[in-house]
Amino acid sequence: MSEPTTLEEMKEMVEIPKKNYTVGKYLVTQALWESVKGNNPSRFKGSSRPVEKVNWFDCVEFCNKLSEKEGLENAYTINGEDVQCNFDSNGYRLPTEEEREFAAKANQDFEYAGSDNIDEVAWYRENSNKKTHPVGQKKENGFALYDMSGNVWEWCWLEDISYGVFSGGCWCSIESDASVSYFFKSDASIRAYDLGFRLFRTTR
Repeated sequence: MSEPTTLEEMKEMVEIPKKNYTVGKYLVTQALWESVKGNNPSRFKGSSRPVEKVNWFDCVEFCNKLSEKEGLENAYTINGEDVQCNFDSNGYRLPTEEEREFAAKANQDFEYAGSDNIDEVAWYRENSNKKTHPVGQKKENGFALYDMSGNVWEWCWLEDISYGVFSGGCWCSIESDASVSYFFKSDASIRAYDLGFRLFRTTR
């Protein structure tokens, strides 16, 4: 268990071995979202709980704003619903499906991120009491990343803006949804109280 209490802890990035990107140790929390956006859209309120009810466009905008706040180069060029990603920038961004799956597996052969026992690593339908939970309360995976399975779904980068892609399962998911290899497609504009995200950054 490693629940963060400060914004710096909530923003901690983990370097992935032999890869050119870092990954947020935790899901983006409500406190971190509020520090950048000045609001909190979440249904299940709590500073160290993951932010939810954010759509894909909200997430890419947040990434740019946090990058600007820290003097980094924006990863995204946003023109309405036309969004382009510069993967060579050093700013915050969403992961590709491949990056997200690799980070979740963490060079381990488990069904879920860090274990074959879902209760060790994930908040899901059977143990969540129908709500999100503060990040970092379950066992981490092999890269020391928390909540890569369960709690809230995580938005990924979209090659085709006509649909959204997310992964990881959530507090109301069945077990199979929390598998490290499961991805779900839906409308990129939806805002739901089981949808959040995690930060990635290119380090090349």
